[in-house]
Amino acid sequence: MKKIALYTLLLLTTLPLLAQVTEQYEQKLYRGKQQEILSHIADDMAKGRASGTIAKQAIEQYIVRRFKEYGLKPYKWHYTQSSRCSDTIIARNVVGIIPAVVQTDKYVVVGAHYDHIGEINGKIYNGADDNASGVTALINLAEMFSEMKKDGRGPAKNIIFIAFDGKEFNMCGSEHFVQNLPFPARNITCMVNLDMIGTDLEPVGFRRDYLIVLGEERLDPKYRGILGYLSRRKNYEMDLDLTFYGSKDFTQIFYRMSDQYSFAKAGIPALLFTSGIHKHTYKPSDKSDIINYDLLRKRTLLIFNFLFRICEH
Repeated sequence: MKKIALYTLLLLTTLPLLAQVTEQYEQKLYRGKQQEILSHIADDMAKGRASGTIAKQAIEQYIVRRFKEYGLKPYKWHYTQSSRCSDTIIARNVVGIIPAVVQTDKYVVVGAHYDHIGEINGKIYNGADDNASGVTALINLAEMFSEMKKDGRGPAKNIIFIAFDGKEFNMCGSEHFVQNLPFPARNITCMVNLDMIGTDLEPVGFRRDYLIVLGEERLDPKYRGILGYLSRRKNYEMDLDLTFYGSKDFTQIFYRMSDQYSFAKAGIPALLFTSGIHKHTYKPSDKSDIINYDLLRKRTLLIFNFLFRICEH
C-alpha cells in the first residue's frame, strides 16, 4: 500500500510538469490531417485491405512512406516484416522505430492492424473504424514523437511503431513479431494497441466522448492511474472504462481478440484502446462517414500524453 501511495504522489507532482512538454506537439494534430489519412486508408481503391492482396499492398507502401517522411528508422534494416498466415497468404507488418534521445535497452511498442476483410460478393468492406481509425492515430503519434525527437526533448525510451497485417488471420502478424524479437521481451515496458477508436456509437455512459482501455492492471503499478488522471484533464476529458462495459467475462473475451494479446501471452504488459463494437462492425457500412473526427483527435492526444509519460518514468 505504501508503495502504491508513493507512486500516486509522484504522479500528482510530475504529470502536470510533463504536460508543458507535450502541448507544443499536440499542435501537429488537427482534424483535416486525420480525415485525409483515414479516408485514404479506407478508400474503395484499397478494396478492403485483405491480407495478401495487391490493393492492401498499396496501403502498406503508404504507411512506409509516412514512416520514412517522419524519420522513423527501419526495424532490423527493413520497414516491412513478412510472415506466413496460410499456404497462400503472406502478411507484411510495417515497422518503424524512433530511438530514445539517450541510448537505452527499454522499449515501448505502439501497434494498430491495417488489414481488414476485403471484398465479398462484390461489396467492399472499407473498415474505416476497423481499423483505419487506429492506423491513422498510429501515424499521427509517429509524427508527434518524431518532432519531439528532432527537438531533443524525448522520448526517453525507444518507441516501435507497428502497423500489423494478418489480424484477421488469427493475429499472425503480431504473433510473428513477438516470436522474433531481437531483444528480451522483458525490455518492453508496455505495448499499446489501437483497434477501432473512431466512433461515438457505443458510449460507456451518458457522454459521447468516451474510451475503453483494457489491460491496465497488467502494467507496473507506477504506471497505473495515468490514464485516469489524463481522462479528467480539460483537454482530454472523457468517460474512461477500464472494463468492457462492466462485464468481467466480456472483458476477458474481448481482450483476447486483438493484437495486444500476442504480447500479453509473452508476459509483456499490453493495453487495448478501443471505442467498442457497433452496428457497422464487419459490414460494408463501416465507411469514413461514421467517424467522429473531433473525438478521434481527442483520443489520440490522450494516448500521446499517456505514451510520453510511460516513456519518461
